[in-house]
Amino acid sequence: MVYVRQTIVSDASTAMSRAVCIATRYSAVRRQFGASNGGLESQVIDYKTQQARLFPLLASAYAFRFVGEWLKWLYTDVMKRLQANDFSTLPEAHACTAGLKSLTTSATAVCDY
Repeated sequence: MVYVRQTIVSDASTAMSRAVCIATRYSAVRRQFGASNGGLESQVIDYKTQQARLFPLLASAYAFRFVGEWLKWLYTDVMKRLQANDFSTLPEAHACTAGLKSLTTSATAVCDY
């Protein structure tokens, strides 16, 4: 169960990273609403409302990637300890993977990009 949950967290972080990457790139390339002097249109990413929606998702994507890597390390550590009949870190691994699986998949599912 710990391995499956750890994999789900990593997969959710990958999905969110891809979605946010696409949205950020599109916002940087897309121009909208012409300038009054006939110059270039403004980039969508320059709008504060776009930044307010996009940047928290970007921060979450980074955080989820880092926590996914940490869970991989935790799983490896737990498995090494289990082979030595040390079950002391197993409850922490269960709690962390269960909670983070719920958090990352919920946040990725409601990611509106």
